[in-house]
Amino acid sequence: MLTSPVLAQRASEQLPPLVVDSDAVRDDSKGYVVRRTDTATKTDTPLLKLPRSVSTVTAKEVEDRGAQTVQEALNYTAGVSTYFRQGNLTREYNRVRGFEAFQFLDGLKLHDSSWGYEVYGLERVDVLKGPASTLYGQGSPGGLINLTSKRPTDTPFREFMLRTGSYGRLEGGFDVGGPVNADKSVLYRLVGLGRFGDGQIDYTRNERVYFAPSVTVRNDQTSLTILAHYQYDPKLTVLQPLPRVGTILPGANGQYISRKLFLGEPAYHNTSKETARIGYEFNHRFNEVFSFQQNLAYQNIDIQLKEVQSRGALVGNSVVRQMTYQPYQIDLFQVDNRLKADFNTGPFRHHMLFGVDYSLSPNDQGTAVNRASQYLLNLYDPVYGQPLAANSLTQKRYQVQRQTGIYVQDRIEVGGFTVIGGVRGDWASLDQKTKVLNTATGQFSEPDWTPKRDRASTVHGGLIYAFQSGVAPYVSYSESFAPVSGADVTGKPFDPSTGEQIEAGIRYLPPHLNLLVSGAVFDITQRNLLTVDLKNPGFAVQTQEIRARGAEIEFKTTNLHGFNVVAGYIYLDPTVTKTNTAGGVGKDPAGMARHQASLWGTYTFDDATTLKGLTVGGGVRYVGASFGDALNTFAVPSFTLFDATLRYQLGVLTASLAGWDVSINAKNIADKRYVGVCEDALNCYYGAGRIIEGAVRVRF
Repeated sequence: MLTSPVLAQRASEQLPPLVVDSDAVRDDSKGYVVRRTDTATKTDTPLLKLPRSVSTVTAKEVEDRGAQTVQEALNYTAGVSTYFRQGNLTREYNRVRGFEAFQFLDGLKLHDSSWGYEVYGLERVDVLKGPASTLYGQGSPGGLINLTSKRPTDTPFREFMLRTGSYGRLEGGFDVGGPVNADKSVLYRLVGLGRFGDGQIDYTRNERVYFAPSVTVRNDQTSLTILAHYQYDPKLTVLQPLPRVGTILPGANGQYISRKLFLGEPAYHNTSKETARIGYEFNHRFNEVFSFQQNLAYQNIDIQLKEVQSRGALVGNSVVRQMTYQPYQIDLFQVDNRLKADFNTGPFRHHMLFGVDYSLSPNDQGTAVNRASQYLLNLYDPVYGQPLAANSLTQKRYQVQRQTGIYVQDRIEVGGFTVIGGVRGDWASLDQKTKVLNTATGQFSEPDWTPKRDRASTVHGGLIYAFQSGVAPYVSYSESFAPVSGADVTGKPFDPSTGEQIEAGIRYLPPHLNLLVSGAVFDITQRNLLTVDLKNPGFAVQTQEIRARGAEIEFKTTNLHGFNVVAGYIYLDPTVTKTNTAGGVGKDPAGMARHQASLWGTYTFDDATTLKGLTVGGGVRYVGASFGDALNTFAVPSFTLFDATLRYQLGVLTASLAGWDVSINAKNIADKRYVGVCEDALNCYYGAGRIIEGAVRVRF
């Protein structure tokens, strides 16, 4: 029998003030330890009632470590690898439990390419580990990364920041907000940042303009938050792949290739990205049972790629290059509607969710590739300024992607038990046509649209029991799917790639102690991956399957006797279980390290000594060896990196400087030269070198 206090409520009675799920989650993000998340269930859920593995990086962690990108923010998160293609400055490739994970912003998926987002505009970064298609649609079996934008606050807030450091970097930022009126029914926030400086690679720049305004209008039952941002990166750099010989092994005359080597041409180096986004989060509570949430966003991305880039081939000590020009235009419209019901049936407390989401993404890409010359560049003695031929568009690709999803989830609580179950149906479509230039007539072809349709259903479920001590063991199962573009030699469209995970874990979150310990074992399988069709060169078949089993543990504290600590370790056992590549079965996929560990900590002196107001800290990151190609013929060596921080509150010296602090952050202190990953013998990527930066910040 359905029971709820609202059934007996009189119309004249007032409901308590609306508490939005995301507000409760945000209030929980002041230190390193969080106690709740809305990423795993799309509802505000205490961790002790969540049978899934989730890690959160708060703004406090980002600030303490001086992280400048989402990748850097995740450097100390258990189960996350941030070293895949780290030298690529246009995109961010983060892997979770061995698989590439896509980024979401405020619960809505960003473009698959994961163009880097400004971390100064974020309140927290949540990593949901394992498949999540039941709530979010197409995605990775490894999990997802959900970025939460800074929002308006009840309390007036002002922050101004200036940072400078290695490679001539100079950066300024501001973050201001608070209530507009006395009853705090209208709130605002403005976040902005500007940066310029050189990159770690010759002839590259690190520049950005970022601005993010937001406004909240609310009353007791309704809340509307409008979120917008603009980000412009005028000087980006594309992939800089290097051969194994010269990076892992010494090359010509025993030399190593310089980490500063630029593979392009300074005269043909003009890659930029401009993105604008606007949307809102709407919340309305009808009564004590029913509430409605809607997230909506529109985003435009304009990318201009103009580079001389590597073709992944060598002639002696020189790399073969090509001229490439690719303009992109990407539009992304998304909406997620959720009806939530909180009610009792006997002793069972239900938190039920009914959702419908929709996304539309038309995108255009032009391509001009000039291979009229090999454009050779000596890797050890580069000489730039080669004559370049003309390069104009020869192909125009048009795509329209759509996805509609319907999902249901119920979180049921009884005693110390919580059970979660959900099911989803998805309908995805891709319509595509490619216009090809006829060089004789100078006209582009006019082909028909090629349609592709996919359907998928996914489920997830889990059980957790929370003891009063804060110990909570759990088990869970989840699934994922992702459409695969293209068709086989017969013209049959490829089936979606699917994934599934079985996970068992335990979480310790004591009620009166800022401590979080979590551990999990997992078994992930991904199916229907593409491999080369050996009987029909130039085509592909879906014969590959990868299985990744492992265990991970994470430890966090917030101001525990002055210490903020985060530590993590993962053991990963990845195996190619099916493939048509001879000798490939039983091998490790390239780039998946079996061991990864990290430890970061800070200590703040709060006693009445001469060190009061000083924070000291540091960290160590270890990544074990991985294989560098599909047949495991060579290994990428392990590496260990060290970071450090110092911060001092100037208000300790004089009351006139209250709210001021200065800090210094150093990353890869030893300036260790290392290779983060290799995809094969000709595509290896150096990791970032030493960076030292100082900042001054004032809050009032």
